Amino acid sequence: MLIVDSRFQNSCQKLTFHPSQLECNKIADMKFLHPFLALGCLLLCLSCSNQPLKAQIQVNVPSIQQEATSIWRTINDIEFLEQQGYNINLPKNDVIASLITKSKNKEFGNDDFQTIYTVLESNIYNSSNYETALQKVNAQLDLINTLIARLKSKKDSWNWNFHSFDTYQLVFTLYGTGGSYDPDSGLITLLTNQNGNFMQYDNPANTVLHEIVHMGIEQSIVQRYNLPHGSKERIVDTITYILFKDKLTKYKIQNMGDKRIDNYLKEEKDVQNLSSVVETYQRENGDG
Repeated sequence: MLIVDSRFQNSCQKLTFHPSQLECNKIADMKFLHPFLALGCLLLCLSCSNQPLKAQIQVNVPSIQQEATSIWRTINDIEFLEQQGYNINLPKNDVIASLITKSKNKEFGNDDFQTIYTVLESNIYNSSNYETALQKVNAQLDLINTLIARLKSKKDSWNWNFHSFDTYQLVFTLYGTGGSYDPDSGLITLLTNQNGNFMQYDNPANTVLHEIVHMGIEQSIVQRYNLPHGSKERIVDTITYILFKDKLTKYKIQNMGDKRIDNYLKEEKDVQNLSSVVETYQRENGDG
């Protein structure tokens, strides 16, 4: 085991330059340095470069309250979701079926939340149902943390405000139509099943980064320019692809929105100037 001299133990945080910039080998060769000082510098380089990556996301098994909320929202919007052709996931239960009928009859409301909660608590909810999904996400945490850190480092040079969070929260759900995000809290809800499968991708990192990009552009781009749903999805997909295609090699752009925007958003410099890109696109195509 190598032990760094105590004079160097806390030096990483005090340095104003990145360890990779240190010319450690040259330092070791400088004959005017005391051998122990040179060794200390080398070990400092190694220890700083091997610092563990800060956790950018916390993964959580949902509570009964959270799952009841997912079910309530899905039932509340059931007619719209069916009209849009969504694949809807709800518990196979007579009480839930009656609430779906109630919603279609415009009789469903806040008072029905407790009924859903009771059904889940009595014979449906089991925290072990999320264990496989949890293991799959944990296996990708190094990649997810690395890509979020990359995103945060890049956004500082952009000429528009990408909204990010110090730490994102990820929670699973067995119900609803897919992943979702809360741009006000940094919460990502990831649809899975008891086998730990996810929508569209085997690797959940694809969906996680997609939802993070959604949150980042929600206020400064989507709301500012009043983008329709299809255009929003296409922009999110394209940004995610451009920034992470080297690591998310199976990420694909959905067949949604106006494909004309592809002519404006092609490479990383376009992401950097996204406000101007969207303004030009809308001016030339009249897309609200």
